Amino acid sequence: MRRQLQAVFESSKRAGSRRVGKYARLWATRSWRRLLVSTWHQHTDRAPPPVSAVLRVTNTCNLRCKQCGQWGDHGVFRVLEPGTVRNELSTDQWKSVLSRLTRFCPHIYVFGGEPFARRDVLELVRIAAQQGATIGINTNGTLLSSKSAEIVESGLDYIIVSLDGPQEVNDKVRIGSRGFTTVTDGIRELVAQKRCLRSSFPQIELIMTLTVENQDRIVETAQIAKSLCVDVFAVGFGIFTTAELASLSSRQAREEFGRDPKFFSAFVRDMSAMNPELIEQQMKQVRKDWGSRFKSYPPIRFQIREYFQHPERPLVSGPCTTP
Repeated sequence: MRRQLQAVFESSKRAGSRRVGKYARLWATRSWRRLLVSTWHQHTDRAPPPVSAVLRVTNTCNLRCKQCGQWGDHGVFRVLEPGTVRNELSTDQWKSVLSRLTRFCPHIYVFGGEPFARRDVLELVRIAAQQGATIGINTNGTLLSSKSAEIVESGLDYIIVSLDGPQEVNDKVRIGSRGFTTVTDGIRELVAQKRCLRSSFPQIELIMTLTVENQDRIVETAQIAKSLCVDVFAVGFGIFTTAELASLSSRQAREEFGRDPKFFSAFVRDMSAMNPELIEQQMKQVRKDWGSRFKSYPPIRFQIREYFQHPERPLVSGPCTTP
């Protein structure tokens, strides 16, 4: 037993050294990219290689969350052909992608659908980590159970888990066969495994996406996050649009690209019942309680009232970085 523990600790030391190296690489790459853009590429029609890449490893998901643009009430995957939705790369194809991508891209973000719906997702994480990439996963958290040891040992740097309020609210918004209890149990199991292996990674971020149903439960959800001992609590303001803006964007896409996009209508949601003052009041309290361990998305300063009541107005000047 003593030898096994010693082996774990030695492995943790080596993993720690690798993490320092890859975080240094990520910082250096970001710095060089900013310099290249400011001095050269902004004057050309070319861009340097990206610092981050989002991998949509699957479109399938076991939940039908109301606000989701993929499988929600107006989700785009509800109207596409089933064969199109289920068409995804094999393990070997993703390995080939990663072997090329990690040579120049130091940050990989795994997305879905629900990434853990793929049995090989942690195998892909392990490969990316071994090749020097900083890697994270965004998950609904319902499939974490019994995977904690494999998750910690995979080299995953961070994991973002969704929870949209206390049980009675979360399970009303995030519809599926698994709910609040499954997610919180999975998080507790992962936290316990990190402690057992004396690992700080993956950093666990609990994110709450604001909806009409949960906008008055921000403080309560933050308290739940604290009781779960997660590393970061985050509030996402959600992605939405109006029917008029969706129609305009679709027409523009048809004119410029000759394609009929299906996804704009998927984000049409009525947000008129959102209460900016109530949200701002709770955000102030949560910021005070969590300090630097609190995040909000979009990760920029903006007026909450503007965000919900004037979606036609850009939040920032200049070109969109994620068109």
